[in-house]
Amino acid sequence: MLRVPALALAVLVVAAGDAGAADRDVARAVRDLAAADAVPVARRVEAAGVLGATAPGEARDAAMGALTRALGDPSPDVRVAVASALARLDDRRAVAPLLARLGDEPDDGVRAALVLAVGAAGAPEDAGSLDLALAAPSVRLRAAVVTALGDLGGGAARARLLDVLARPGDDPEWAVRGGAMLALARCGTREDAGAVLVAYRDGGGAARWFARAALATVVGALDPDPVPILDRLVADDDPRVSVSAARAFVRARRAGELVARLADPRPVVRAAAAAAVADEAVPGQEERLRALATGDPVRAVRWSAALALSRLDDPVSDALLVEGVGADDPQVWATAIAECRRKTGLELGRDADAWGKALARRRRELAR
Repeated sequence: MLRVPALALAVLVVAAGDAGAADRDVARAVRDLAAADAVPVARRVEAAGVLGATAPGEARDAAMGALTRALGDPSPDVRVAVASALARLDDRRAVAPLLARLGDEPDDGVRAALVLAVGAAGAPEDAGSLDLALAAPSVRLRAAVVTALGDLGGGAARARLLDVLARPGDDPEWAVRGGAMLALARCGTREDAGAVLVAYRDGGGAARWFARAALATVVGALDPDPVPILDRLVADDDPRVSVSAARAFVRARRAGELVARLADPRPVVRAAAAAAVADEAVPGQEERLRALATGDPVRAVRWSAALALSRLDDPVSDALLVEGVGADDPQVWATAIAECRRKTGLELGRDADAWGKALARRRRELAR
């Protein structure tokens, strides 16, 4: 007779229990999502989220069926949640029902979610199926289409993105062209860098922060010599642009350029470089970040370095966050509280002492 060790048997029992609970959660979510007349919108949205997290297997098949049927739910909020869940499942079978619903959907926000889900679940050969949406008057929808094309990739998507840059239509805020540049950063080639720069120059992209940030990303990805442009953009007064440019140094395989800018004479560059070092997880820079966080003469640089240390979970950052909670600058104490909340899951307001104790307790637990 086969004997199963007690510990192994216990593990099997627990695993079976977990699987059974997961199956029950999926079954409940399938029922909730199907009962549009009887189940509140918030519960149906939650059910879509549960189904969007199912693993491959029978439960995934049940989730796919329930979600595709719910694409016609009477609530736009539920339809958005359903499209987002199908995007997370990343299952090719979802493309046909998503496109079918796209043709009938009246709500722009839902249409954008459907398009993004096609991008997540589809393949390069699906690029042409989004042509009608790409020609729509809605800026929001066209911005979603270019993002989806970047996700689909391939030559057909790339050609359409380049055409958007050449003939953007109504795009006053650069939402569509900026999105197209970000998409080309994922699926374009080095030969596309020139077309991007021409579109940016001729379309007045320098006047829009999103265009400048997108330019930094695409130059880092495609330009064989990105440093001159990135050096200009990393000094941009808008941190959304300067940090995008700083991160692009790493993506262009120029991490040394980023590290060098931790000592740049321009404060905005030092602050952006500190943030990017954490965002891109550049190794071995903790000591330099500590020096900036505690000794830089400019407060914005000190705080950027402190947040970078926190994202890297350097122990020095705990005391810096507590100090930030008590700061008089609303931007500093608000971001300090948000970071403390992220690390502990607690809500302690502006009580610096309580946050200090919570962070110390977390640090002790991590050391065990």
